[in-house]
Amino acid sequence: MKAGVYLGKEDIRVQDWPEPKLEAGEVLVRVRYAGICGSDMLIHRGKHPRVVPPRVLGHEIFGSVAEADSRAAAWRPGTRVAVYPLICCGHCAPCREGDAHVCEKLGLIGIDTDGGIAELVKARPEQLFAVPDGVSDEQAALVEPLSVAVHTVRTSGFRPGDTTLVMGAGPIGQLIAQVLRASGARAVLVAEVKDFRRQLIERQGFSAFNPAQESASEAVRRVTGDPFVDRVFEATGVAASIQEAISACKVRGEIIWVGLPKTPPEVDVLRLVFKEIKTTGVRVYRPADYQVAISLLERRAVDVEPLITDRLALQDVPLGFARMHEAETSLKILFAP
Repeated sequence: MKAGVYLGKEDIRVQDWPEPKLEAGEVLVRVRYAGICGSDMLIHRGKHPRVVPPRVLGHEIFGSVAEADSRAAAWRPGTRVAVYPLICCGHCAPCREGDAHVCEKLGLIGIDTDGGIAELVKARPEQLFAVPDGVSDEQAALVEPLSVAVHTVRTSGFRPGDTTLVMGAGPIGQLIAQVLRASGARAVLVAEVKDFRRQLIERQGFSAFNPAQESASEAVRRVTGDPFVDRVFEATGVAASIQEAISACKVRGEIIWVGLPKTPPEVDVLRLVFKEIKTTGVRVYRPADYQVAISLLERRAVDVEPLITDRLALQDVPLGFARMHEAETSLKILFAP
């Protein structure tokens, strides 16, 4: 088969690659779409500690069942599926306590095993979620990042009627905003310095501002009449954004940390303490979040298609990664094997 193979720093190529061999109970999926994630970009820059080349990348995967081992015969060929890429040990304390998504040895398809930027990928039956016909292929391609947003909101203390601020309008920030709106937020304000991303979120009906030109508190007051919000969803990992999140969060409000800082940031703990702000960290998703994400798509409660800026063939994988590094007008890139 053909696959997008990471060979080393800033070196990814489409090559002939052995088709996955099914072991007991596994399912072979023919990939229809695979997306690029921020962690894929980290790998491409040679900065991911676990990825040893050569490795087929890609953990945002949608496809259809091509073949199933006899022990997984319930998955019939042709069934449309979103792939849940987490690989959990099943034995550590988090796994035993029902928190396998934060397994002490957590792995991912596309990082620790070969991924979905390829014609075929294999998975365990419990890693497959059937996608109903009412969800298009392109929508289904974003189930994985949408599940991050779903998990973020479900893990927080969010309640319908809350005022909210999302710091960052990358794919995850935009999806969090959509989930918040679908969940009944009274106000959803989005901070983003990049013009393209800010204009894209505004076209979806959200209020947005440039934090390099206006403070979060000022923007919140302009939109809601109050300088503080009930909950801030920090989706950048940037130190300045983290400080703005603390400023804009109300007394006894909540900040949800979603973005991953490149280096440990300074945090004004004194202000957190004086305002009695709750802080919540979130990571990836649970299986139930996948089910909710698919349901939101089926009900048209969210619209992920505006986020898809590039649709490329598998042979254009190097071009796709170059666009994500260099272009200002690419947000979510999908490859179609």
